[in-house]
Amino acid sequence: QKGNSMKFFHYDKTLSIMKTPQGTMTLSRIFVPFFTEMLLLNMMGTINTLMLSHYSDDAVAAVGSATQLLGMILTFYTVISTGASIVINHNLGAENTEKASDAALTSIILCGSLSLILGTCLSLAARPLLGLMHLQGQVLDYAVTYFRIAVQFSFFQAVTSSISGIFRSYGKPKISVCVSLTMNGMNAALAYLVIFRPINLPVSGVSGIAAAYVCSQLFGLLLILTFLRKIPLGLHFRQKNFASLKVAVTMLKVGIPGGISSISYNLSQVVSTSIIAILGVAAISTKIYVSNIVFYVYVFGMSLGLSTSLMIGWLAGAGKYEQAYRLNLQNLKLTISANVMLSFLIFLLAEPLLGCFTTDPQIISMGRHLMLIDILVEIGRGFNHVEENSLRGAGDVVYPMAVSMISCWTMSILFSYILGIRMGLGLTGCWIAFAMDEFFRGTAYLIRWRSRKWTTKTVAVHA
Repeated sequence: QKGNSMKFFHYDKTLSIMKTPQGTMTLSRIFVPFFTEMLLLNMMGTINTLMLSHYSDDAVAAVGSATQLLGMILTFYTVISTGASIVINHNLGAENTEKASDAALTSIILCGSLSLILGTCLSLAARPLLGLMHLQGQVLDYAVTYFRIAVQFSFFQAVTSSISGIFRSYGKPKISVCVSLTMNGMNAALAYLVIFRPINLPVSGVSGIAAAYVCSQLFGLLLILTFLRKIPLGLHFRQKNFASLKVAVTMLKVGIPGGISSISYNLSQVVSTSIIAILGVAAISTKIYVSNIVFYVYVFGMSLGLSTSLMIGWLAGAGKYEQAYRLNLQNLKLTISANVMLSFLIFLLAEPLLGCFTTDPQIISMGRHLMLIDILVEIGRGFNHVEENSLRGAGDVVYPMAVSMISCWTMSILFSYILGIRMGLGLTGCWIAFAMDEFFRGTAYLIRWRSRKWTTKTVAVHA
């Protein structure tokens, strides 16, 4: 029994080493920047929520709801950048640097064009779109104000995310961390000035928060463009022509299924928020507060999943399938163990953590109950973070799309309504449905990974 326990916790470091044209890459070198960036991103989001809670609970509910819809739009842009990352990773693994640089340029051009067009159209349709989420009165007005400003200038974040993905694929994730830290630090500072007004500014309230967000995104874009120009990656953009854009077909082929999956999931989250809105503003605020806190649980699993995906892309491109297979299962054990410990710790600290956001006893009571159920949610989510990202990294994108769409609309949405509304379980019922969704998807992805069918999905063109 002791031997089995030691075997379970044994970590083989040789699995997490890969040689690429950019040099020897290790999982730890990729993971630490990923983890740092995601942690910083969420910390800034938490700080914004904390500051908004001093303004009003209506503003928290409004901006939280608008941010969910905005997140779905930004995910739509990742159809291109996700496809580009897979093509870049596979071709770098196969040592075809020319095809990898073609994908990098195409990603920037397509992301920029799509976000300019879509952002303008969606800003004009802000009120009817947010009205579908059952928001009313002051909450709806706040949400429309924030969403209209943020989505109009979503071009900044779309292009920044595209270039960040390029840096990660080329083994330089620290650049993304630097940009993210600067951008989100600026956002937090501007949000503080807007809400607490130590100096007189021309903007205030929710519109001021939106303006702070846009200004920080613009600064982030300018900063990462500077890095792209100064840091040699061997991209040779000036030597490219229209023929270089032909790789867009392959990018979209592998990017669209992943994008549809992500959009479907984010849309289901928007619908679940509209279901929770039926329960009242207090329920929405509770969901937003709890989601902000539990993110600190799954940030580890998500970061490890994305790091594993990147490395599996390189390994698949190089044909090292056995190393990719074993690396995935090893990181899965690590993620599940971490999620169990962290989610249990969060539950034990539930009341003081929720007390940072609100003094409402109803919200604190509901939130603490949700955090107990969330232990199950995070276990299932750990499977998803590693397995789904690994499948995508290997180029197996259609199967995860089908599983995700079926699960999030039947398990998450249907059972949120049945358990939460029809059976009167409220937020508890919704969280049980979320756990069902995570476990169903995680199990399906693990079965697919163990089948090894993903080994036939590599998109690299060998030099």
